[in-house]
Amino acid sequence: MIHIQKGREPQWLKDYKEKNPQSDYDTESFQPFHSKLREKLVEEQNSLCAYCCKRIHPETSHNEHIEPRHPKNRTSRKTLDYSNIVASCNQKKTCGSKKGNEYDESKFVSPLQPECEKVFSYYPDGIIDGDDYTISLLNLNDSELRGARRAVYKSLMKMDYETIKLVYCQPEQEELPPFYNVIQWYLSTVEEG
Repeated sequence: MIHIQKGREPQWLKDYKEKNPQSDYDTESFQPFHSKLREKLVEEQNSLCAYCCKRIHPETSHNEHIEPRHPKNRTSRKTLDYSNIVASCNQKKTCGSKKGNEYDESKFVSPLQPECEKVFSYYPDGIIDGDDYTISLLNLNDSELRGARRAVYKSLMKMDYETIKLVYCQPEQEELPPFYNVIQWYLSTVEEG
């Protein structure tokens, strides 16, 4: 997980909410805007899933509500709150699809929290360690994710610090590399060691 710095709410979303104050994400009149919102979120997140940091595109992701649209035993008031929506991969076994309507705000580590990156550690075998509730809820130790992180970690171990920075951490990059969370963590351990 990497910290997502939310940008300004798109003007078209503000306009929609102003014209439709009783609407929510599931309202029929908002359906045509789902893909437009997804495009904005994917762009804002440098084409990475908010949770696992797998590469995503608008057609391979979904609009994920941090606080679910249909939380158990209550109604969400944040279904059109731009600061509550991120883009997540469409893997059925992981991330937003796995989370579904489960959510305990007091336990969940959100990619919108500035310190979220410091909560998790990544190991050569692909295991992620850190907040057990969040890892379990999102199934971040799924075998496919572990395999992908393991591959990234192995490639990093073949390079020196400067080469990694040159290859993966250029400020002008339009898209961050997949599993950028692993790269950042690896670099931080090299810096400390």
